[in-house]
Amino acid sequence: MSIRYEVRSAALTGLPAEVTALGGNLDDLLAAVGLNRTALADGDRLIRIEQVIRLLCEAARQLACPDLGLRVAGHQGLQMLGPLGRLLAREADLHGAFSAAQRYLALHNKAEHWRLSAIGDQVEVRRIEHFFAEEGGQQYREMAIAACARMVRAMGGANLHPLRIAFSHSPVASLACYRRHLGCEVLFDQEHDCLIYAASVLQRPVLAMARRDEHLDDYLRTLLDGLQDSLELQVRSLITQTLGMRQHSLGHIAQLLCLHPRTLQRRLQAEGLHFKQLVHRVKMDTASWHVQASNMPLTLLADVLGYADLAAFSKAFRNEFGQSPSTWRQLHGNLPDLSAAPPRPPRSAARRSSARPR
Repeated sequence: MSIRYEVRSAALTGLPAEVTALGGNLDDLLAAVGLNRTALADGDRLIRIEQVIRLLCEAARQLACPDLGLRVAGHQGLQMLGPLGRLLAREADLHGAFSAAQRYLALHNKAEHWRLSAIGDQVEVRRIEHFFAEEGGQQYREMAIAACARMVRAMGGANLHPLRIAFSHSPVASLACYRRHLGCEVLFDQEHDCLIYAASVLQRPVLAMARRDEHLDDYLRTLLDGLQDSLELQVRSLITQTLGMRQHSLGHIAQLLCLHPRTLQRRLQAEGLHFKQLVHRVKMDTASWHVQASNMPLTLLADVLGYADLAAFSKAFRNEFGQSPSTWRQLHGNLPDLSAAPPRPPRSAARRSSARPR
């Protein structure tokens, strides 16, 4: 099956203002990706995530603005999240708000989700990507992380900044830009996109806590009742989260879904899917992103993806894309200015039809 990854068009709040300020032509940029101003005006319009990624990438390139995603995020607040923002604003504290965002993000964006994890006296807010097919996703990822940091400040207080932020790609703007926009230490070429906060922030009350409204309750209940992730999406997400810990076996993923392994296999087969194929797809999608967008050492990447060693990873990558990861990175990898996004490794024609589950 093919998953349709969509996001509310409100995710592009702030883009028109930035394009205008930079002297660009918004209509031309939108038309190039099959959108128009009407789609942006209706914040609840669902648009395909690849359109958002290509729009931000092309706008950053044409306008020579490497920090465009960070700039756009500067216009975004809780209202941009629509129904999800209303849910978050009703929580008593940030722990409740984080938990609600983790559970209900698909009300706003079906292409990713966020996971809250305790790490000693700190908490990690990790962004988990479901959609890897478009190259040039750096602007989108940076917009998402910066917008999250703004949402946290909107709920917890203007002085609430992360201890640090990590990106899985190499910098596309100057380090001064990141410090100015994000106000904290920023790391690159990391395993995940995430924000790190002191654990104590979870007890902060939500400043924007809204009154309960019976009509709003009914509306949200209707939306939530229809919020059902596909089995493929759930499995792919869990594989992504457990790769680096070597816990992506069929048995463990089935356990996380509260299913017997054979039941999970049968349900996947009923949708024309196979567990091993999904594991391979997640590994290759993740690998293609890190090879083209980051300078993470390939030995570390092989370990993150759950391969026994670099040789095993290189063989799998070569079989999938026709080149070793080191050769691909040398020929087409990340450039310092990244004014134009590098292309995704091409799949050989022989493997194209079977590489991605349908």
